[in-house]
Amino acid sequence: MGSAMASFKSTNARTCGRVGTDDDNERHAKKSRHINATSPTICIRPASRRVQAPAPVVDRRREAATIADIKAHAEERKDKLLVSSEQPHVRLRADALRSLTVPLSEDGPERKILAVVLDAYIELLRRRGRQGGAGYITRNGRRVLLLGVEEQDWLQYLDTPPRTAEHRLTEQDAAEMAATAGRYLENDLVFFLVLDSGNYARRNGARFYEEATSRIRRGVARCMKEAGRAHDAAGWRLRRAAGLPEQTDESSCGLFALRWMELWDGEELARSFSMDDVHAFRTRLAEELVFSEMNQMQDVKEEIKSMMTQMRSN
Repeated sequence: MGSAMASFKSTNARTCGRVGTDDDNERHAKKSRHINATSPTICIRPASRRVQAPAPVVDRRREAATIADIKAHAEERKDKLLVSSEQPHVRLRADALRSLTVPLSEDGPERKILAVVLDAYIELLRRRGRQGGAGYITRNGRRVLLLGVEEQDWLQYLDTPPRTAEHRLTEQDAAEMAATAGRYLENDLVFFLVLDSGNYARRNGARFYEEATSRIRRGVARCMKEAGRAHDAAGWRLRRAAGLPEQTDESSCGLFALRWMELWDGEELARSFSMDDVHAFRTRLAEELVFSEMNQMQDVKEEIKSMMTQMRSN
């Protein structure tokens, strides 16, 4: 299993309008859910050095209680809803979050992160990035659009030749394609999670990433054509950055992608990270999702706080 994060830069980006709205993920044509995602990063990296951003403050006790709560529900009631939001639309049940609780000693398929978890964290990054009333994210003076696994499904669907008349694109598809192109062109950097649902990447290495990013580019180009901006997609640049942290386990590819998506500013990482940092991020991800402002499951938060009190007394 494997995948990548792709970052395209539009050379014709506009600087007006609203991007990354709460309805961005409601696409009727996006296809199947997959099981995990990413490692090598594809992006633009001119030489630059700057002061590193500080690491986030971590509440270890709350992390431990969150992990314990997810484990308990995954064993007793795996369909228990732990993270729920209407705007943006997010639903995470105990079974989906269970992989975040599996220790490194049990590395393998059970630790691989589900696509719904990856997309939920991207929604959280969008929410954080738009703080202060802005309708868009900026990094290093650039407007940034963060996209998840659903966007990959949508673009690869557009790149799939219709097998029958029933599979041909509808007028609604065409309208969504034009709207997609408009969102891309409003930004300077567009990030995609590139996911492999099987072991194709393991068997084929670089061929998988080249094929996956090519399909995304063709999907983007098709959207641009529908919007009457076919010439714009040809100007987007795609490069592989050298000297990236290496993944040494079999199950953290999606976490690597999230870290790059969160920390890459268009020139370099705002803060470097290692494999050990990624292992720590696994449990922190669970805590961040459950205790995020977008999570409306207050009973779950109170349940975990009660567990924290019990931990202190013990």
